[in-house]
Amino acid sequence: MVNIRYIFLINPTAGKANASVTLLPQIRAAAERAGISPEIVVTRHAGHAKEIAARVADGEPVRLYACGGDGTLNEVLQGTAGHEQVSVGCIPCGSGNDFVRNFGTQSDFLDLDAQLAAVSRPSDLIKTPQGFGIDIYAAGVDAQVANGISKWRRVPLCGGTTAYTLSILEAVFSSFRHKLRIVADSFERKDTYMMLAICNAQMYGGGYRAAPYARMDDGLLDVVLLKPVSRLKLPGLLKGYRKGEHLTPNGEVTPRFRPYMTFFRTRQIDIQVLDSIPLVTTLDGECSPQLNLHAEVARRSIHILLPPKLAQNTPVLRAMGE
Repeated sequence: MVNIRYIFLINPTAGKANASVTLLPQIRAAAERAGISPEIVVTRHAGHAKEIAARVADGEPVRLYACGGDGTLNEVLQGTAGHEQVSVGCIPCGSGNDFVRNFGTQSDFLDLDAQLAAVSRPSDLIKTPQGFGIDIYAAGVDAQVANGISKWRRVPLCGGTTAYTLSILEAVFSSFRHKLRIVADSFERKDTYMMLAICNAQMYGGGYRAAPYARMDDGLLDVVLLKPVSRLKLPGLLKGYRKGEHLTPNGEVTPRFRPYMTFFRTRQIDIQVLDSIPLVTTLDGECSPQLNLHAEVARRSIHILLPPKLAQNTPVLRAMGE
């Protein structure tokens, strides 16, 4: 019988409260019910989760749970990408928790009994010069939005989706746009855009369904490009964009969005900024300015853990052999 290590990495600074206070006793109780002896580490500084993940990735089979927000999960991915003996789980305790929205609710992933019985599924990653991502690599107004979300979340009753929407409107009203040269497998164009999303998964930004039919194991990135939109039309388009109404199941842009949006799938993409103004990017919430972007599929380079009922029903990932 293969011995599997269970390691929980808890980020005490993720979210509004120290997650370790409630998680520590819950993990221990669930582990006792499952007959498992887990290792629990409370991270001490930025990058600590990545350091631990990289250290255990070359050893025996391990289930590594990132307990925090999308940033904590991103750290664990950086340290484990390409290591088949590692399966990564997410226990969402942060402010955004966009990753888990692709599969179910936050409460589904906070069920620790289900987490300890989780099913491992292979998933693609987005590989960029800035590191790996599992969800979405966004640029332009989207990334500027990511920088502004924290301010809006401090407003009472302003949750994840509302904060994201308000941050979008704030960014767009600053007349945000860039002239770009885009080259992909079967696509090449020079044009002006206000936002773009290079998607491995379906959802980001507190619940926006940017790529409603993306799969995380098909070897392709779903690319959404949006040209500048008038301020009068933008709120209505954003409402439809959040619901995924901009695309049909066969990958066509719907008539309402067709004047402004381009969609295609590709294995890799290069984007050059032609107006010499750095383009703000966000890779699973980690922001940086860039003049040249590159993204490609890292095919099935990570295994992720899904609670059993979600693993059976998700359209985002297949079981092995399907």
